[in-house]
Amino acid sequence: MKRVLNIAHRGFTRQFPDNTLEAFEAAIRIPVDGIECDVHETADHRFVIFHDDEIDGRDIGQMTLEEIGQVKLRGKYRVPTLEQTLELCRGKTLLNIEIKRVSSLDRFLELVRERLQPEEVVFSSFNRDIIIELARLAPEIQRGILSAYEIKDPVRLAKSASSGMVVARFPSVSNELVRQVRDANLMIFVWGCVNMAEVRSALTMDIDGVITDFPDEVHEEFVHLAKD
Repeated sequence: MKRVLNIAHRGFTRQFPDNTLEAFEAAIRIPVDGIECDVHETADHRFVIFHDDEIDGRDIGQMTLEEIGQVKLRGKYRVPTLEQTLELCRGKTLLNIEIKRVSSLDRFLELVRERLQPEEVVFSSFNRDIIIELARLAPEIQRGILSAYEIKDPVRLAKSASSGMVVARFPSVSNELVRQVRDANLMIFVWGCVNMAEVRSALTMDIDGVITDFPDEVHEEFVHLAKD
């Protein structure tokens, strides 16, 4: 069976809040092949790892790093910085950074390049303009265009975003879609599987990676398949 990457969606979130260093550390211990996380830019042009646009009802883009540093998730967990996350994952696992709201892409890339090699990181976004700009600024780093809907023409989508990868939501992924991706020498990651039955269905297709909230179960499945 082809090697498919097991990527933890926002870390191992069964044990810890998503997008925290604790969740990332737990995912690395499973072990996983990669971790997906989300990045936002703060009011003072720093970068934090968080999924939503707001923290405690306040827009992240209007908060300083110091203000965000005072937030405690579930009363004890901190919102990590981009730098902390890069340092934690360096040399241990692939980091798939989904870019939410970032305007200072030059500074963002500077921080990433200081800590990771191009093969240690993947960028993704629903925002096509961001992916296009990243293609110009960092052509050496793999980029994926995200879609939450059925993709009728994956090749056109990827090329319109200067992307070498399609990140498609299950169950809209089909053998035909994967065939089109492969014929164009593109990569494909799958996200949105809600259980192992859907993961197993995705694995019957020629995909490159699966992004889930249950990377421990995916790991066990991969170990089982390797023994067969």
